[in-house]
Amino acid sequence: MNVYLIPGLGGDKRMYTGQLSEFPQTKVLEFIEPLKGETISNYAFRLAEGIDKNYPFILVGVSLGGIIAQEIAVRYPPKKTIIISSVKSTSELPLWMRMFKYIPIPTLIPGKLYLWMFMWFMWFKTLGSKRNHITANLKNMAKDANPKFVYWAVNQLVKWDNPIIDFKAYHIHGGSDYLFPCFRIKNLNLRIKGGTHVMILTHVRKINKALSKELHS
Repeated sequence: MNVYLIPGLGGDKRMYTGQLSEFPQTKVLEFIEPLKGETISNYAFRLAEGIDKNYPFILVGVSLGGIIAQEIAVRYPPKKTIIISSVKSTSELPLWMRMFKYIPIPTLIPGKLYLWMFMWFMWFKTLGSKRNHITANLKNMAKDANPKFVYWAVNQLVKWDNPIIDFKAYHIHGGSDYLFPCFRIKNLNLRIKGGTHVMILTHVRKINKALSKELHS
């Protein structure tokens, strides 16, 4: 069965290095250029053109990719949707992020500045000699990310809400996620102790174990 992986904001296929080598049936849906004023829902519909809908498939998404996976699932129901370090509704977002829906601060920040803040924060959170390769991976992805896409994604994220109430997804979340705090997540299927928002890179074995179980169930 085909398994489609959707990266998180500021990431690309390198975010799934640990999964692509473990699961040969996986394919990364690389981000495309958003249209002016496009919603996440419409963007997801266009991104789904990369899916072979003649066969059953599974969607896996990290962070923003998890949100896009849910939007794709609304139009093209997969056999299963697995989200990692993501949210299923506005209520699972932190308060400061929900406030941006009414206070348009994100519109004042250019995409390049978001990327700079992202690189600094990821460097701080992955600090340590044993994780230098992870820091380098995050830095390289951020350097290659499209600032226009980042600006669009941040501003759409704060406006998003799942069109399906109580969306049924297998949800994996880190107990130490600083962006989407774990205590706000409802109907959590697997909590990874010590996992942060970038645990797709730092907790590969635990995540792959959970994915293997879900992909073959």
